[in-house]
Amino acid sequence: MSSAFDFAIITPGEIKFEGKAEIVIAPGAAGDLGALANHAPMLTTLRVGVVRANVVGASGDEASHSSRRVEFAVDGGFMQILPDRVLVLTDVALTESEIDADTARADLRRAEEEVAAKRGADDASERRAASWAQARLEVAHRSNV
Repeated sequence: MSSAFDFAIITPGEIKFEGKAEIVIAPGAAGDLGALANHAPMLTTLRVGVVRANVVGASGDEASHSSRRVEFAVDGGFMQILPDRVLVLTDVALTESEIDADTARADLRRAEEEVAAKRGADDASERRAASWAQARLEVAHRSNV
């Protein structure tokens, strides 16, 4: 029985990743959740955050047994987990090379200032903007951690 399963991240414009994974960890709506091979089927919504996966092989070549981590900042979405497949559907999924850390830092500062200015008033959009900036910074600084 294989410990790897099919994994894909799909946006409306493209397939951002497709290959084999050993584990996928995603920001579920009720908290982070992980999926391994033979996981019970489920469908969940995703909140803004980072999807991390340990993927195997070069270009999906499971036989090589090499493992590497991939990370995507996602702006919410859905995740379907099946025993042999995990599928993430999201409007936006950004890799480290697609993120401008300076812009994300400025976006985070601006969102935090707006949250502070509202002082408890309805600030859901500002909190979401802050979460999105933070997710991008986590992925952008992965190589510096």
